Amino acid sequence: MPASASSPITAPLGQLASVSAPAPLIDAVDLRRFLDRVPDPRGRKGRVYPFDALVCAVAAGVLSGAKSLAAIGEWITDAPTWALRALGFTLDPLTGQVPAPHPATIRRLLERLDGDAMDRAIGAFNRPSRSSAGEWTGAPGS
Repeated sequence: MPASASSPITAPLGQLASVSAPAPLIDAVDLRRFLDRVPDPRGRKGRVYPFDALVCAVAAGVLSGAKSLAAIGEWITDAPTWALRALGFTLDPLTGQVPAPHPATIRRLLERLDGDAMDRAIGAFNRPSRSSAGEWTGAPGS
């Protein structure tokens, strides 16, 4: 059964809520380095937004205090253009604007995301063994 828009965030993303993040956007962008561990569950056709941009936007919402899918969607919808660009979203060549994904796009992605892979990526991101540059210094897959 699909999660409702007001349902609590998934457990792996809940880990991010405990991160002391003075700069949620910077930390969310930093998460991108760990997302190669997470397979993109979307089919090749119809991909409008980059996978890492979507996941980083969700992370930025969580790091900013969003506690539900509705709140995450709201954060992304309200994000300024510069923030969406920093998260990896691209300009629409026709309008010159950065379109924000619809909250349903985020919900569908999170429903199909490999929770174990996301848990490992966020765990590596949170691990104290990250260097000051944000790179994980542990062995891959651990």
